[in-house]
Amino acid sequence: MRLAFLTRRNLGRRPMRSLVTIFGVASAMLLLILVGSLSGGLDLAMSGSEASKTLIVYRQNRYCPQTSNLPEWYSTRIAQIPGVVSALPVKVFLSNCRASLDVVAFQGVPADQLLANRRLDIIDGSVDDFKSRRNSALIGKSFAGRRRLSVGDQFRFGTMNIEIAGVFESSEPVEEGVIMTHLDFLQRSSPGGKVGVVTQIEVKISDSTQAKSIASAIDEQFRSAEAPTDTRPKIAFLESATRDLSEILRYANWLSAACFVVMLVLVGNTVIMSVQERTREMGVLRTLGFEGRHLAILVLGEAWIISLAGALIGLALTWTVLALTHLTIGSEGVIVEFVASPELAVQGILVALGAGTLAALAPAWRATRVPVVVALRST
Repeated sequence: MRLAFLTRRNLGRRPMRSLVTIFGVASAMLLLILVGSLSGGLDLAMSGSEASKTLIVYRQNRYCPQTSNLPEWYSTRIAQIPGVVSALPVKVFLSNCRASLDVVAFQGVPADQLLANRRLDIIDGSVDDFKSRRNSALIGKSFAGRRRLSVGDQFRFGTMNIEIAGVFESSEPVEEGVIMTHLDFLQRSSPGGKVGVVTQIEVKISDSTQAKSIASAIDEQFRSAEAPTDTRPKIAFLESATRDLSEILRYANWLSAACFVVMLVLVGNTVIMSVQERTREMGVLRTLGFEGRHLAILVLGEAWIISLAGALIGLALTWTVLALTHLTIGSEGVIVEFVASPELAVQGILVALGAGTLAALAPAWRATRVPVVVALRST
C-alpha cells in the first residue's frame, strides 16, 4: 500500500510531464492498433465461407475491373460445364481502381439471380422493393455505416442516382462494403458501360477439389474467342486484387515497430528524469527500511501506470475513430474494413506494458545500486 501511494504521489509531482508522456503513448497506440486492424480486416476479407467453391472468370491480361470486359452470354456457356452449379455475370464499377481510402464500389447483377447466388441477409428494407425499381440498390452494412445511409435515402454518384431499397449483411466480408444494383442499370448508367458486357463471372462449383480442372475447362472454351478468359479460385483472385494492400501492410508493420520504439523512448525518458530528480529521496527511503527491490518496484510501477494509461486512452481513441468513420481501404474492387478485435486490444496493452517494463529496467537498476551515503549527499 505504501508503494502504491508513493507511486501515485511521484507521478503527480510533474503532472504536465506525465500527461505529455501518457498522450504520446496513446498516439503511438492509436497508430499501432490501426495497423493491426488493417491486418485483421485483410485476414477477414480472405476468410469468406464460399471462397473454396467459387471461381472468378476475368478478362485475360487485365488487372482492373474497368479494363475487364466479357460478353454477358459467357455465363450461359459456363453454366453448362460439368461441375458448375451456377454462373453469375457481374458488372463492377469503381470510383478508384488503385489502393485508396473510401472506395465506392458498385456491383451490377441480375436481380432474380442475386439472392440465389449470394448469401445476403437483408437487415433493413425489402428485396421486393429492390426488384421493382430499376434504379434501386441493396447496400452493405459497412458502406451504409460509412456514408450514414438508410433505406429510403438517395445516393448520387456521378450521373447515377441510386435509391436505397435495403441494407444487408453477408457471410462474405468483402461484400458488405459494396452497392448491389441491377445489372442492366449499371451497364447503361456507368461511364463506359455497355449493354451485354460484364466485368467478371462468379462461378459456383459443386466440388472444391475440381476447381483447377473446371477453371482450365472454362479458359480452354474461350481461348480463341473475342475475349479470352483467366479463371482463378476466388481466394487467389482476392490475393491478387489486394496485392497493393498487402504491400502497404508490409510497410505499415515497420510503423508498428516505430510505435513501440516511441513508447520505449517516451516512458524511458520520463522515468529516468523522475529517478534522477529523486536520488536523495531514494536514499532517505533506504534509511527508513526500504530495500532495493522496493525501490525497483516503485520505479517499475510508475512506468506501468504511464504505459497502461496511455494504452487505454489510445484504445479508446481508436475505437471511437473506427466507430465514427467505418474506415475502409479498397483495391481493384475489393473493400477491406479496418477491424479492431478484443484480442488486438489485449495485444496492444501487453505491448505497452512490455515497452514500459523495458524502459524502466535501467532506471530501476540504478535506483537500487546508488549507495545510501551518495544518495543522501545528492542535490
